[in-house]
Amino acid sequence: MANGQVYPRRRSIFSGLLLVLLGLLFLVHNFRGSSRIWFLLEHWWPLVFILWGVAKLYDHFMAQRTGEAAPPTVSAGEVLLVLLLLGVVGSMGIYDYGMNHRGFGGIDFPGEDSYSFSESVPDRSIPANSRISIRTNRGNITVHAEDAAQLQVTARKTAHGFSQDEAQTRAGSVHLAVTPTDGGFIIEPQGQNEVGGSLEVEMDVHVPKGVTLDASTDHGSIQITGVNGSITSEARSGDTEIRQAGGDVSVDSHSGDVRVIGAAGNVKISGRGTQVEISDVKGSATLDGEFYGPIRMSRVDKGIHFISARSDLTVSQLGGRMETTGAGDMGVYDSTGNLTLSTSKRDLTLDNITGRIHVDNRSGNITVRFPQPPREPIELATQSGDIDITMPSKSAFDVSGRADHGEISSDFSDSGLRTESRSGNATIEGIFGSNGPKIQLHTTYGTIRLRRGQ
Repeated sequence: MANGQVYPRRRSIFSGLLLVLLGLLFLVHNFRGSSRIWFLLEHWWPLVFILWGVAKLYDHFMAQRTGEAAPPTVSAGEVLLVLLLLGVVGSMGIYDYGMNHRGFGGIDFPGEDSYSFSESVPDRSIPANSRISIRTNRGNITVHAEDAAQLQVTARKTAHGFSQDEAQTRAGSVHLAVTPTDGGFIIEPQGQNEVGGSLEVEMDVHVPKGVTLDASTDHGSIQITGVNGSITSEARSGDTEIRQAGGDVSVDSHSGDVRVIGAAGNVKISGRGTQVEISDVKGSATLDGEFYGPIRMSRVDKGIHFISARSDLTVSQLGGRMETTGAGDMGVYDSTGNLTLSTSKRDLTLDNITGRIHVDNRSGNITVRFPQPPREPIELATQSGDIDITMPSKSAFDVSGRADHGEISSDFSDSGLRTESRSGNATIEGIFGSNGPKIQLHTTYGTIRLRRGQ
């Protein structure tokens, strides 16, 4: 107040910003459906208060600039709007969760029970090289390949209701259908999405060995055994297991474990999930995505390629195994192929690698063991980690190593080897034996050790 003049109180912009945020959440939910907004809220809810603080600073400076009275620091209306936002987002999260679970609108009412009913379609003879597509919104898919040129389909429908009659009415509105297409058949439960309350349809399918197979489920697991044609699989919420495949295998995973045991062709797994196991593959194996459980690949004749946000690993031939632990450590054992790896924040173990080795690690240790003298070039680099190499005493090599802000030690001594330490840095240069491979080593804030084995 000046000279008796009363300045109007400035209105806060926070309410408008919060309403814009609320509208955006509704818009995202409408376009994406089950978008798991409560996960965003769980991690990013402090942004609401940051937005609140920024709005208050803006109000304060604008009030000073215009001469208006600043709005209240916290008003009852703003508190109600924040509570409304949390309530709306929480409700959408509960709704999305319910739509992925049982009952009306995806949520069970108290007193509802589950009842199961079987349904099958008449067996039919089909060409051995048919293309079979199996689809369900909710339920497991199991496929067995057999020598007979017959298609057999059985379904187990699980519905929920206050009584068996009510559940049976729901289950009865969904029917198993085998629809011929150009060159194959589509197997699916028709009407599953229209049932009031979710209904699970678990399918057991027997097909000829020579078919090409495409299986997908939004909520459920997939098991496929003995199919000789190519296999494409997508489990959006569940595990995938494929055994004794006679051709190429492609798996799109959104969560859960993935196992491919035995494949005559190439294997590709992409997406995200937990544990991964790939073994006994005659072709190549590619793992592309974010998988957070232990990963194990073994006996892959034409090599592996593992791509994630942290790592890019290529092994041209894997006679042994590659594995990662839940903690993030990685090891490659008994490989006759070349190995190239770029990664970060992993401790690496390389044991009995007979091909060329090129490793670029960041914030991790590298341990390499050679039961036999190395014959191919070796390049190892890391930051904030140690490099530890063990070689037989009869090995020969041409080494060039540098430890910036670190140390170097060697069990190999020869007039051709020179180790120096100066100003906190260490180097090793020279030749041990004759006709050995080139070994290049570099670490920052770490130690290099050359150990003499048996």
